[in-house]
Amino acid sequence: FTGIAVGSAFAGLRPVCEFMTFNFAMQAIDHIVNSAAKTLYMSAGDISCPIVFRGPNGAAAGVAAQHSQCFAAWYGSVPGLKVLAPYDSEDARGLMKAAIRDPDPVIFLENELLR
Repeated sequence: FTGIAVGSAFAGLRPVCEFMTFNFAMQAIDHIVNSAAKTLYMSAGDISCPIVFRGPNGAAAGVAAQHSQCFAAWYGSVPGLKVLAPYDSEDARGLMKAAIRDPDPVIFLENELLR
């Protein structure tokens, strides 16, 4: 789904690609980092990727070590990605609208415990 969403963004759509948990985004890291984040730079600014990758992130109750990692710092260190982590539902609403309107790829990390 991530690859299809990135291709859709290259074609002019504004997809929102949701992960059940951001731990599963590791399976799609190549599409996120090497396609979505780097294409604007690799195309000399000709191809943008207006996409939002969203999902729960961080520590959660009852899911042990496999599903309690926080990826904010990791994604924040990737050139070409913007990372958002809303504090509450009001922040999430406004930031999601801004993320969808943004011409660049956005990682939208929702707090696992606020769901």
